[in-house]
Amino acid sequence: MNLVFVLMLLFAPGQYLCHAHPVYVGIEHELPDPSVNEFYPACRDQLQLTHGMQEERRIVDAPQGRLGVSLYYAGSDARPTIILVHGNDAETREMGYIVPLFVANGINVISYDQRGTGESVGNWFLSGPQDRAQDVYAIIDSYEHHPHIDRARLGIWGFSNGGWTAPLVAVHRKLAFVILKSAAAESVRVNSEFEVAQQMHRYHESPEHVAEALAMVRALLGALDGTVSWQDAGAIYTKAKAQPWFKHSLMIDMPMPPPEALQAGLRRSLAYDPTSTLNELRTPTLALYGTADIRVDVPDSSKRLSAYLRHAGNHQFTMRFYPGAGHTLKGTTYPEDTIAWLRSRHVIPPTANR
Repeated sequence: MNLVFVLMLLFAPGQYLCHAHPVYVGIEHELPDPSVNEFYPACRDQLQLTHGMQEERRIVDAPQGRLGVSLYYAGSDARPTIILVHGNDAETREMGYIVPLFVANGINVISYDQRGTGESVGNWFLSGPQDRAQDVYAIIDSYEHHPHIDRARLGIWGFSNGGWTAPLVAVHRKLAFVILKSAAAESVRVNSEFEVAQQMHRYHESPEHVAEALAMVRALLGALDGTVSWQDAGAIYTKAKAQPWFKHSLMIDMPMPPPEALQAGLRRSLAYDPTSTLNELRTPTLALYGTADIRVDVPDSSKRLSAYLRHAGNHQFTMRFYPGAGHTLKGTTYPEDTIAWLRSRHVIPPTANR
């Protein structure tokens, strides 16, 4: 009863006025937590709805099973549309204020339940970038002739791990734009090692413990690709698991060797290298980075991404840095900057019809 009461108090997604200033209010649902409102910018006083949105729900058949998908839209005309690709979390299609931000500014949104959440089957944790790209291909095909979607102005937005998937889709399907938020340009393996080291530093672990954690990660990755035996990797993992620092290593608790299904899923999710894809990415691209990100090696990723896109001949590439911002870019103007970039690309007119 209490949960139902809390849910009843949620504001409907849309653009509101708060003290005469626009505020975007969305619903964010990441399991196992209940749905909550997200506000951008933060303001909850005397909210007045000015632009709402409609939702069309459907099930999309994909190679890995069904996906729960929604189109969020306003008006009756075909409008530019953006597909939102999740990061590495158990998030449903309710992805927070980013949905009404786009809809209120003239861009319809397609979002979906991450695998294993909502109406989508499967396991997001064992789904790699190429698996997720297959899901997005199925979604694009499902909406090929939809009356609310201007296919010539269809784009994609990838956050964090979704930043590996979005370029894959853009290289294999004709898209009007790509937006990458906190996206790594290294391989998943290299990025994983960076994340582990940064997480250990965050909790003030000693250099020796950081080195031990990285040795564990490399041993397990080596076992997955066949360069290290599971016996040796298991011994290193078991010793590490008994250490107090293990809880800061981002490593999951699992049997050694892992079951075959888990091994296969980990290979799919950890074996991806984006180099060849990014070397072919010619779609107009906006990349957004926070300089204090501990999930992505921003100096290295931004340098690599710039080099790859130059190699691809991508002359419609913009990169923005937000000093002091972390992985989610909280507290920055990235939402307004994203809309401004889309206007500069003429994806939406200077004053979009809402």
